[in-house]
Amino acid sequence: MNRKIFTACTAFLLGASVAWLPTAQAASFSEVQPYITDYQIGFTDGTKLVTSPVYDGYSRYSSYTTVTKAGKYGLLDNKTGKEMTPAIWDSIELIPSGKIAIVQKGGWFQYLDLTTGKLSATKYAGGHAYYLSDEHDTVVAMIGQTSTLLDSSGKVLIPPFAGKLSMVQLMDPTMESDQSAEPVRYFLGSTTNQITLYDPVTFAPTFTLKNASLIPNEGGPKTAYLKVQSGGKEGLVDVEGKYALEPNYKALYFLNNGFVRIEGPDGVGLWKGGKMLVEPQYADVGTEFNQPDVYTTMTKDSITYHSLSKGTAQTFKKGAEILANHHVLGQDPKTGLYGIAEIGGKTIVPYTYPRVEGPPAARLLIRADGKKGLIPGWEQPMAEPTVWFDSVTTIGGTYSMLSIQDGKRIGLYSESKGWIFEPQESTVIHYDQKSNRVIVENTADGTTAAYGFDGRIINDTEPRKEALTDYVTTAGSTEKGFVLVDIKTQQPISKAYRSLYFEGGEMKLIVAMDEKVADLYTPQGELLTKDIQIPLQQGQMDQSPVVFTKMDNNLYSAGAKAGSAYVALVRIADGQLQPVSDFDYVGVSARFTAENSLMLLQRPDGTYDVWTNKNGQIARTLDKVSAIETSTGLDNVFVQRGTDWDVYSPEGQRLTSKSYHALKYLTAGEDKLGAIVYQDQQTGLYGLLKVDGTILTEAKFESIALMKDVFPGLWNEAGVAPTYVYTTNKQFGYLDREGQELFQTAFLTKKPAITYRPMSLQSFPSYASQMRQNPLELLSFDKPYSWPADVPSEQKFFGNLALYLGLPKEAGKQEVLTELVGKGIIPANPDRVALNDEDMFALSYFMETGQVSKMTAAQLWEWAGKRGLVVERGKMSYYQTMDLYREYHEMFFRELLRTTAGKQAAKAKSLSAATLTAAQQQMLTPMILVNGKAWEELALPLPQAERANVSSTLIDQYNKQAAQLLAAYLKQNP
Repeated sequence: MNRKIFTACTAFLLGASVAWLPTAQAASFSEVQPYITDYQIGFTDGTKLVTSPVYDGYSRYSSYTTVTKAGKYGLLDNKTGKEMTPAIWDSIELIPSGKIAIVQKGGWFQYLDLTTGKLSATKYAGGHAYYLSDEHDTVVAMIGQTSTLLDSSGKVLIPPFAGKLSMVQLMDPTMESDQSAEPVRYFLGSTTNQITLYDPVTFAPTFTLKNASLIPNEGGPKTAYLKVQSGGKEGLVDVEGKYALEPNYKALYFLNNGFVRIEGPDGVGLWKGGKMLVEPQYADVGTEFNQPDVYTTMTKDSITYHSLSKGTAQTFKKGAEILANHHVLGQDPKTGLYGIAEIGGKTIVPYTYPRVEGPPAARLLIRADGKKGLIPGWEQPMAEPTVWFDSVTTIGGTYSMLSIQDGKRIGLYSESKGWIFEPQESTVIHYDQKSNRVIVENTADGTTAAYGFDGRIINDTEPRKEALTDYVTTAGSTEKGFVLVDIKTQQPISKAYRSLYFEGGEMKLIVAMDEKVADLYTPQGELLTKDIQIPLQQGQMDQSPVVFTKMDNNLYSAGAKAGSAYVALVRIADGQLQPVSDFDYVGVSARFTAENSLMLLQRPDGTYDVWTNKNGQIARTLDKVSAIETSTGLDNVFVQRGTDWDVYSPEGQRLTSKSYHALKYLTAGEDKLGAIVYQDQQTGLYGLLKVDGTILTEAKFESIALMKDVFPGLWNEAGVAPTYVYTTNKQFGYLDREGQELFQTAFLTKKPAITYRPMSLQSFPSYASQMRQNPLELLSFDKPYSWPADVPSEQKFFGNLALYLGLPKEAGKQEVLTELVGKGIIPANPDRVALNDEDMFALSYFMETGQVSKMTAAQLWEWAGKRGLVVERGKMSYYQTMDLYREYHEMFFRELLRTTAGKQAAKAKSLSAATLTAAQQQMLTPMILVNGKAWEELALPLPQAERANVSSTLIDQYNKQAAQLLAAYLKQNP
């Protein structure tokens, strides 16, 4: 049965009475819809309130809705909202596609006829729905002193009788050893002195067995038999009601593969399929789950392995264990020496060994002289060891690969492949954690080899060839690099690169990567990047290192000239890279709308130029925008300049007649255009725009959200539910896709109870999170650092970096770069005009260690990644500042706070409601409780006036505790 669950969240509006208010366009819904008043849920049909707002939550089913009130459950009809039963029950179980429900109060169960609304007169000790078979998908068993079985419509299948019903599962006797075979489900009735099995289709009695009671097999192995008790003894009954094993035994236990363990007065025996395999005279018996041919019998001192198919038995001293492929490792009962035999077969390893050692993954036979030999693992053929040694050591914390030592000789053994090589001289083995490889060094000739944990040699340290296209192959190694080789001439046609790969599909390019840039080759091996190369995306582990975008039937990427810190948008065409833009940018990324592609070129000041296909050719359609957002299913884009947001076409045409404080696209469902929520800059209220930017509704709402987001327990099949939910300062209501008001009602008739969590570091995790991400939101570093107002982020960054380096704050960018190079913090580069991410990582390393980094670029990126410095730009999940030097400024002070000088200079910043940033608000709001529930659980926001009061109080509380919070944080993060 389809079901969605929703719990009412506290919220929202003030000063209204609980009543339906007439709307401009009243709607009649085909199913009742939820509304919220005073934090409680009610239901409406669109023209009137069909229930009062008295429910705490609900679960939506296809035809009915269960509601909760003060921990109790009730039931409503989805069509009318009629109360089928009040919220007085401890639980309600609806039957899929059925016409009855099981209700529980205390320890008693009844069933409710959903057609008539009547409860069963009889109360039962239990009630549950079961899947039975294809003929009867769901049945309902009501169990107690009187029991009965119903189908999902309420039709009686087994009439009420004085006794208990049980569901039992019985296998076909010939399929008991088939682990994939499914049993047939039956119902069995138990009365005082008899049991009755019912046919699973007709529900007529199949048999009745007198003087017997059922012993349940709940959760036990699959079986073809019922275990019963008669006269105090246990026996087995088949599906026809005949005794397969007479009730003469103390106890019976179902085992795997159809075996039954039998306890009698003289011991334990084993039975299977109508045959007593061993009489109950042993200390114990056993079976093997994955070996249905094998069973064991045990005495006080021995264990015997039996083969059903071969009729053989082999006896060992107690403590023997089964190995791979029907083999047993054990001791000869007479000599006590160890050997290995095949069950039902011959001896594989003679019984001559005094001891065994080691875990199952590396079991060892020990000779009389103390030498050790490995017993082959699960994937190796069983044989007596031929290599003997002194000791064994695991590699990498597992038994997959073992280092074997015999005197000064070292060998390597694989659990899956056996001996890689036997113990030999001049050998050293160690585990390389970084590459997760086993490294073998030959100290005599200086060679090394690498192995994976599957036992296979890894050849990437050796020269190798690999075909890329029909025209070229690669040759080389990880240590020496890789070159392109012409297949016809077998001659190298390129320099050596760190890595090479072929970009197929529409691209059809060979990408040859160095540390920071890549060259491009055609499939035939022609070099395209002669004067311009492609900058690599650093630190983006889940993205391609080179970004290509197809527009106007051409391929585009970022291009850089040698020695320059700036890039341009380039077209890859006619065997060359053609600059489309100037080399004025620090990055190029791609965005995609429903039908178009955009290229975003980032300027050094953090703003973006947007290039896209216009009239069949790529062109710059927007310049110096602060941010641009795309939405799934929407072709138009949202563009920010300063604090203003507008809707633009992909071609760069402004569609909105005025700017807004915020924009958000709300989808209306599959294959349906949604609407754009806008926030008015003056009032802060919300309205709706069409996707083309024209106004649907005026800005008069305090919030607008999708119905399915506010009430996640609903689905909008065939337009059953409204599209949007809105609130004003007094009302809750619905809007349709066109922005028409369908329904409204009062929301809050009383003020919500607002409380706050205590502001200690332990109960304030969002504070520590914000300090780790961007401490500038909460701290100031007044001495010696400068905070000039209304200056570009680049100037502010270099001003503070100058002060850190001991320069005057008036020192410009060039003086700072010269100082960084002079101290060796960043490498010298005569063409450098700005800092990049790698420079910032090197600076962070210097701040952390006081030393100049000697790492390679790859090592520095790895260090920065582990330290959390790598910013993944351009992803939907990343909140972009759209300002590179603002990011660097934040990174600088984040690293500064990790130093002693930074801790001493840091001061808690006093927050203000007038200047509260989104990050500060996001940090504070988890501390708010509304009617005892967390702020983030609210389905809709509080009204603006109430939010302002809450925010003001919370800020005051924070400012009082800010210094103590900072001190506690610095103490916890020395």
